[in-house]
Amino acid sequence: MRNKRVLLTILCALLTMSLYAQKLSLGYLQPAGGEVGTTVVIEAGGLNINKATKVLFNNPGIKGEIEYVKESETAKKKRRRLNDQSSPQLADKVKIHISIASGVPCGFYDLRLQGPSGVSNMLPFEVASYPNFAEGAKSVMRKPNVVETLPAVLCGYVSPGEIDYFRFSGRKDETIVAAVKARQLVPYIADAVPGWFQPVMRIVDSRGKEVAYADDYHHNVDPVIIATLPKDGEYTLMIHDAIYRGRQDFNYRIHLGTIPFVTGRYPAYGEVGKKIVQHIEGVNLDKESVKIKVKKEGYNHLTYNDSKGTSNAVSYYALPKGIKLLHSPQEGTHLNLSSAIADSLTADAKVKRYRVNAQRRVPLIIELIGRRNESRIDAVIRLKNHVGKVVAEVDDTEDPLQGLMTFHADPVLKYTPKRDEELLLEVEDLYRGYGKDYHYLLRLHREMPLFHAFVSPANITIPSGGTASFRIDVTGRLRRPANLVVEGLPKGFTTSMLTLRGSKRWNVSITAPKGATIERFPIEVKMEYPTPNGRSQADVVPVDNMMQAFYYTHHIQAAELAVDVAEPSPYRMSLAFDIEQPVTFNPQDDSIPIKVLIDKNADFKEPVELVLGIKSNAFFLEPVSIMPDEHEKVIHLKVNRTAIERYMKKKNPSTWQTSIVGMVKGEIEKRGKRTFQNAKYREMTPFFLVQLNK
Repeated sequence: MRNKRVLLTILCALLTMSLYAQKLSLGYLQPAGGEVGTTVVIEAGGLNINKATKVLFNNPGIKGEIEYVKESETAKKKRRRLNDQSSPQLADKVKIHISIASGVPCGFYDLRLQGPSGVSNMLPFEVASYPNFAEGAKSVMRKPNVVETLPAVLCGYVSPGEIDYFRFSGRKDETIVAAVKARQLVPYIADAVPGWFQPVMRIVDSRGKEVAYADDYHHNVDPVIIATLPKDGEYTLMIHDAIYRGRQDFNYRIHLGTIPFVTGRYPAYGEVGKKIVQHIEGVNLDKESVKIKVKKEGYNHLTYNDSKGTSNAVSYYALPKGIKLLHSPQEGTHLNLSSAIADSLTADAKVKRYRVNAQRRVPLIIELIGRRNESRIDAVIRLKNHVGKVVAEVDDTEDPLQGLMTFHADPVLKYTPKRDEELLLEVEDLYRGYGKDYHYLLRLHREMPLFHAFVSPANITIPSGGTASFRIDVTGRLRRPANLVVEGLPKGFTTSMLTLRGSKRWNVSITAPKGATIERFPIEVKMEYPTPNGRSQADVVPVDNMMQAFYYTHHIQAAELAVDVAEPSPYRMSLAFDIEQPVTFNPQDDSIPIKVLIDKNADFKEPVELVLGIKSNAFFLEPVSIMPDEHEKVIHLKVNRTAIERYMKKKNPSTWQTSIVGMVKGEIEKRGKRTFQNAKYREMTPFFLVQLNK
């Protein structure tokens, strides 16, 4: 059964790719970064990106300009080899000239490409304090890439079965750091297992003797080598995939040299707006402590600057104002709503104990933050009553907001006591680990969010006068209808389907007025939902959805949610009824009539093929077109009687959401064994509901 579901998911993905093939899709950047204060030329690979016209960054200090590559340079036909792992999703290439202002802080920024048909997905672009060193032709042990000057960022990608070699000079007792960024560049690869590039790295001396080896760094896939060199001489760094896969999206950036690298910072938790002295541990650091003050609540990523450059980024969690933070309190300290506890496991106390006052029938919700703040702890928390009996215990709890995590190790414990009592709260590592880097934060909550809502894509492209859509995904419990509020739309823009009817997935359409200005602007989506005490409001998080290993989809948070109004299409589509009212049909009906309107430019004379925007097993649409002389069309959705009989047995109302898509097909492309049918034009009606009368 699982195999059938996986196959169905892959087929749906391929069908979607065929239908929306004109959209821009970024697969890799090479190199995926540059030195601050310089201009770098990179290659971007993907699908339909050769139609891009603009480069978008979420920092005004980084600007990009596209250099168009001749077709002969991007479409060279190669004979497929037995181990060919290439993908047509990476077939198109463009060169981008990126200038980085001198004041841009080091770190990762969102890069997107914009074209006539929309905005691409996001890939991270790194601003670093060291120059890029790009790999040359295929290297071998006897003829490696020679790095003349350190520090540097080694940039390249591995091919199938390939090992990349870099030679550098080192001196005795130098502490060399080689920190790989690979999964950070392409977090998930849709057609690879386990779903990302898994690097393995080693350093050998001039005689081939291994000096250091790494295939990860703590719980991170990207490895880090920190090694003291045994003698003066030449050393070679090697990198390859753990199972020798490879392709251009198996790319990497290796920060190499006697560079600052932070291995620990204490405390790792603090309060918003409050100055603290943070002690830092690591190698090649000028100082052992710094004063910090953060303005952002939640997860922050801090770097430290010294004479050798900018360090790696480390996480720091900041509590909201009004919560008192207790650092390493004594045994038996009480945890309450107005305070939080920051602590770590030690050799003499591999289990830490605190106390919680519980009230009869009042839920206790205890959250531990550790792994999400780069701690090594795989925590277990438990509650014991006055006789030592375990009344509640939790190991792992998934956090939907952490889309880059595939192993969720932080627990959230929920327990409703039957009587007033004082309970003992215990914290330990699942594998009995301990040390300063097994740190954690404990918080007591009155309530936790019942659900999380996400909006995708994070960049919505609407033709002037046309309609586009975004999707809401809900994780958790949302059992009653909730209302969406879209803020930031200019005057004249309209929306549909703003009432979620208990679904985990919901589509909303936005229509731009005819003649809308070609521009880009940010918007926000909020959700109003019922609670026992009235109504509450929550932010809907903008994300890019990425697929891992053919099946799993992850929500990767984006910097903002934005609308791009594009050039108008030669036709616009609408519906001849109130879209806020469901279209109803009876079990005995053979078809459902839908009246579609089309507003065409005077010189537009092509037929428009109609398809369903969202497929359903309850009804389907046979091939039908709006001809050049037609401005409206009554189409008939054919009812699937077998499916309707099954829906009749259900108590809940049977409602389907869909739209009508009108396409003018363009050129057909053949890439390897895959065929791509690009759409010359693709417009849609607003979404509407179809409901079965029982």
